[in-house]
Amino acid sequence: MNINTQEQFELILSSSIESQEFIRLTLGKYRGGEDGLTKIIVRIVQFKSSIKLSFTYSYKTKEIVKNYPIEEGVDLIKTLIGSEFMSIRLFSIKQDVQLEYGKDKNPKLHFIKPTFTNPVDTTPQQHDHKKKRYIESANNVYLRALGITNSQGNVVKTMEDKFRQINKFVEIIHGLVESSGLAEKSDISVVDMGSGKGYLTFAIYDFLNNILDKEASVIGIESRIHLVDFCNSVAQSVNFERLHFNQGNISNYSAGKSDITIALHACDTATDDAIYKGIQSDSSLIILAPCCHKQVRKQIHPNIVLKDLLKSGILLERQSEIVTDGLRALLLELSGYKTKVFEFIAAEHTSKNIMIVGIKSNHSINKEQIIGQIKEIKKLYGINFHYLETLLFPHFFLSPDLADLINA
Repeated sequence: MNINTQEQFELILSSSIESQEFIRLTLGKYRGGEDGLTKIIVRIVQFKSSIKLSFTYSYKTKEIVKNYPIEEGVDLIKTLIGSEFMSIRLFSIKQDVQLEYGKDKNPKLHFIKPTFTNPVDTTPQQHDHKKKRYIESANNVYLRALGITNSQGNVVKTMEDKFRQINKFVEIIHGLVESSGLAEKSDISVVDMGSGKGYLTFAIYDFLNNILDKEASVIGIESRIHLVDFCNSVAQSVNFERLHFNQGNISNYSAGKSDITIALHACDTATDDAIYKGIQSDSSLIILAPCCHKQVRKQIHPNIVLKDLLKSGILLERQSEIVTDGLRALLLELSGYKTKVFEFIAAEHTSKNIMIVGIKSNHSINKEQIIGQIKEIKKLYGINFHYLETLLFPHFFLSPDLADLINA
């Protein structure tokens, strides 16, 4: 008996559930008529009396979970495939299977190495009590390769803070993507500047591709060649085909077009280099977690009003961080970005917990007002220049003529 491509996929899906090899199913590229719906993620959950398929309906502003008996859930999936959802990915411990419908509605089937290699835990405790996370530790081969989890899929005790940080970061990314012009974009490019061992780089790739169902390409820039080699080997071993790591410094990186620019804990002026590269790349999102604030700190000579207030070294140190990051936010606004500055994870988990986000905006800006604010802040603290100014306005940042900057 001849079977078509969709029927072949449906047989593979049913077989994976029956053999307990099923991990999850993602239905993306929604073409139906329900307003705001973007994707559905299907998992197996075990309740006290039965096993069901749990459907998480993801909308732009909310999620709705519906649970179905296995047979009913499989039938529902079959009605959605090819009619409302054009991209379907099955994750199983044997293999990943991708079913794609092109513009001609003809389906194509792709067989891929498995992303997850251990059976999923569907015990009632896992479903009823486990805190929902964007990146799960169980069956996660890249977290194990990076040393965050052990062979049983449990988070290593010394890496618990890092695991929380990863999930909080991905949660923030989710909100920013949904609120920006990237929500409807199917292919997204990301550059992570100063990627280090790649903890967050792998997580953002996993989240964008396997949870948001985007076709995301991610590049990690790192100066230490042994970390570049290590991360590339892990990416290859887990079949993250569009994740690559390149050796280089942020300041020397040749910035092409990228939708998202990330720089987490880039030291001192390396954060400013990353901002500048993000602006050059016309990134829709620039996401930063600054580290060290030496450049402005060395210049601060506060006027008489602030001199006594900042005579204690610790207060001067903290104030220099506020001034540095505040000027970064203003310079981002001057470059056409709306900015947010917030604490992205509790201080007990990491002291490097301030995040600056720039969201590309088409709204008109009052350049004269922003430049006036920058000049007054510099005057108040006795600062000659902020390093980011020298990158954005190399010929004008010391000019006394405000018109030069306004027209730059």
